[in-house]
Amino acid sequence: MEISIQKKLTDLWNLQKIDTHLDKLRSLLGELPMEVADLEDSIVGLETRVKHIEEEIAGVDGEISDKRNSIKDFNRNIEKYDEQLNNIKNSREFEAIEKEKEIAGLEILQAEKKIRELGKLLDIKKELLDKTSEDLENRRKDLEFKQSELAEIEKENEEEIQKHNADREKAESSLDDRLKRAYNRIRENMRNGIAVAPILRGSCGGCFSKIPPQRHSDIRAHIRIIDCEHCGRLLVDQSITGLEAVSEVKEEKTTRRKIRLTTKAE
Repeated sequence: MEISIQKKLTDLWNLQKIDTHLDKLRSLLGELPMEVADLEDSIVGLETRVKHIEEEIAGVDGEISDKRNSIKDFNRNIEKYDEQLNNIKNSREFEAIEKEKEIAGLEILQAEKKIRELGKLLDIKKELLDKTSEDLENRRKDLEFKQSELAEIEKENEEEIQKHNADREKAESSLDDRLKRAYNRIRENMRNGIAVAPILRGSCGGCFSKIPPQRHSDIRAHIRIIDCEHCGRLLVDQSITGLEAVSEVKEEKTTRRKIRLTTKAE
């Protein structure tokens, strides 16, 4: 059995109303989901940085340890050279050993200088690690607070959101695959999430562009599904939405109220 255009438009409008209500419920969360996501990304970055700094500190510690070991080796060599000086046979051997002692002494001085430099670098790295670790801990506390706040708001609206999600599934299942894809594609491309726009005062309720009379007439006739020439939203008339009729009633009441006030004033 072929579904009428009016039924398709009604189903599309019902789905749009449900999605609009869900959007409003989600808007209660404000910027919290984005803030939580940003904090999670920040924490991952800080954890990586902490790990990197710790690796650098381990590398500097290792280099300092190597230099200290080399100093021990050079001192042992100097002791060995001193023993050899007791058994020298000529001045040539004496000069050679003294030269080796001098070189070992210079190596020790150079290693000690390098240890001092590495020690300063180590202090800087440890200070940076403390600062980064502190930032990381603060971010974790912020995340815990934001997640708690987000969970509380979600819990308050959980039942209503679940109900609307169930209604949405039912409403979406009434659409054929082509219409469903078109609706979801248009909705994703619209900042306000409106894919099906009502006609209000002869204009598109999404972008507020004026609708040509002939196009307006075709929309009212429900000959086919028609989109807005300007924004691409699917258009539905007041026989589907009932919005313009409601608007006209409100305007009439306002006009009557103004007349009564004017009469009283006279």
